[in-house]
Amino acid sequence: METVSVAQYLNKQLVRWGVKRIYGVAGDAILPWMEQLGQQQDIQYVHCRHESAAAMMASAEAKLTGQPTVCIATSGPGTVNLLNGLADAQMDRVPVVAITGQVESHKLGGEYKQYIQQQELLAPLCVYTTLVANPDAISTVLHKAFVTSRQRRGVSHLSICKDVFSKSTSSPLVDHLPRSAWQLRMDRMEVEQGLEWIMRAERPVLLVGWGGRRMAPYITQLAERTGAAIILSLGAKGVVPDSHPHVIGGLGTGGSEAALQALAEADLMITLGATWFPRAYIPSDISIVQVDQQPDAFHAHPRLLPVLANLEDVLPGWLKRLEEQPLRNHEWQHRVEELHQSFWQETELAEQEETAPVRPEMLIRSLQQTVNDDAVIALDTGEHTIWFNRMYRAARQLPLFSGKWRTMGFALPAGIAAKLTVPERQVVVLVGDGGLMMTPGELMTLAEHQLDVTVIVANNRSLGLEEAKMTWEGMTPFGTRMKNPAFHLLAESCGITAFHVKQAGELPETLRQAIGIKGPTLVDVNCTDPTLNERKSFFHLQTQA
Repeated sequence: METVSVAQYLNKQLVRWGVKRIYGVAGDAILPWMEQLGQQQDIQYVHCRHESAAAMMASAEAKLTGQPTVCIATSGPGTVNLLNGLADAQMDRVPVVAITGQVESHKLGGEYKQYIQQQELLAPLCVYTTLVANPDAISTVLHKAFVTSRQRRGVSHLSICKDVFSKSTSSPLVDHLPRSAWQLRMDRMEVEQGLEWIMRAERPVLLVGWGGRRMAPYITQLAERTGAAIILSLGAKGVVPDSHPHVIGGLGTGGSEAALQALAEADLMITLGATWFPRAYIPSDISIVQVDQQPDAFHAHPRLLPVLANLEDVLPGWLKRLEEQPLRNHEWQHRVEELHQSFWQETELAEQEETAPVRPEMLIRSLQQTVNDDAVIALDTGEHTIWFNRMYRAARQLPLFSGKWRTMGFALPAGIAAKLTVPERQVVVLVGDGGLMMTPGELMTLAEHQLDVTVIVANNRSLGLEEAKMTWEGMTPFGTRMKNPAFHLLAESCGITAFHVKQAGELPETLRQAIGIKGPTLVDVNCTDPTLNERKSFFHLQTQA
């Protein structure tokens, strides 16, 4: 067996396991590995400006591929800075392997600079974390980190002492990781009972989440066979085109009136691939059939039938049986089509003076009219996300966002990772001014790689959602107003082609021009701040369940 340094071993093994990129920031405790990364060509190193963004990029790539991705950082503050992005990966259940440097092995436990017990720090965010203080351990722990991360869909972490990177190891290289055990032994009685509930239902509704993306054709057939209305979570936008006559919008804050009305009238909700949804909006008297492969994803509801199984195993069998059954309620089918029309008309673009600042709904509609049908749209967290969820009429676009963690600053790093991961697809970033100010350094990362990514900044000079919530709750808003730099000038100083939209009439053509340019572009959009009444009429903060 060849004897190599641990740093060289890492590179060789990661290549064999299909790792194409490493996202990170250089630092003292990983310098021996950085040197070796610079001497190879098989793995692309993405030099980020902040470790949090590096972890967000790894999380975003894992969301797109489902395969383990890698981010790296140095000891102490470098490791701490990873936490925000790693929390996003762990909360959204995607496989990320974080490899961090640690102080030299003889300094462990002492009061040395940048020393912290990393395992205790990261344990709440990891499915596996360990310290590597001996070079001969690297093969075993690296293998376990990847297998555990992929199997349990979460974050694995290796902390490697700085001196270990340079030490020799004769650990064998492993060509392939073991196949993940995704196959569940489903309970046929559960599956059969679920089908019976569906066949008895007079007014069914489908609630589809991110996990339904891989089964889009079957979900469409199930809706058409049963006459069910389709409610799509933000993560499921594009699974079924919003133009389909059974689609009636989303659920919760920024959802549609049509979806709330359908749930109020329905007698059964079939939940597919939605590990999280706003449960306060679900009527207490509705029956629910929920199919999921994770036991902890099931909704605590008094009339729930849980089906612990993979969608791939359940939906084909259900559809085959349903082919033999006539549609039970034609009146409900007509009602669903009425609700679809209502949903489609809910967000017709209001007339706006061309010389006024851009209204949020106009920004979303103009974006919809400009991007490709299969574009990846990286979203940040904030008021613009709710406007997108409510206003955007998707074809096959894929929204990429921070789901359960909901961190600001996610969109720009995610857009960079998306373009590197799926370079053949158009990538657009939609970010608020507050979100962009969280990770502005990644504008230089975008420029450095000259990626065809358009960053659209919804600039209303406030943390709009927080300001609205304070007002709704009877508080006097404070700490929500923002003084921003000139984002278009900031982008230009980074070498990015930039535009500044001051008036509504300039928006459509500017977006088309920016998205059509080769290389990175940024559009700074001067947005209006909606009135309280406009927000109240648009965002459903009170459940009608």
